[in-house]
Amino acid sequence: MLNIPMWKTRSTNFSTTISIVLLSSGLTILPAQADPEFSNAHKKIERAIETAARKSPVDAMWLRHDALLIAVNKDKTNAKNYAKGICEFLAENGFAAQHTSVVIADQAMLRKRNQVIKLSERRCD
Repeated sequence: MLNIPMWKTRSTNFSTTISIVLLSSGLTILPAQADPEFSNAHKKIERAIETAARKSPVDAMWLRHDALLIAVNKDKTNAKNYAKGICEFLAENGFAAQHTSVVIADQAMLRKRNQVIKLSERRCD
């Protein structure tokens, strides 16, 4: 019998869930790899978004070089306005040419049930 750590199983489920949600929303992504490599600029954007959150903590994660998932507290955040603000932030920080897709998701569902419930989606053009 294989002894697979729980985090690997959850990670696989998480990746599958994200893939299904994004595919159903019109985004196409490659299957999740273990620790995909992103540029330092991508990593800095993630950290900046997470540390700049004023109302409540957020989780930011690049799914592809041009697809960003951000999990927020749905009761404290206007998802549509937040997605617009993220697009502006990305443009100000050198990501305007990437035409990034931003998906805002329910943080509670992501953390508790490993499910991505999309609250808003915006293509940054």
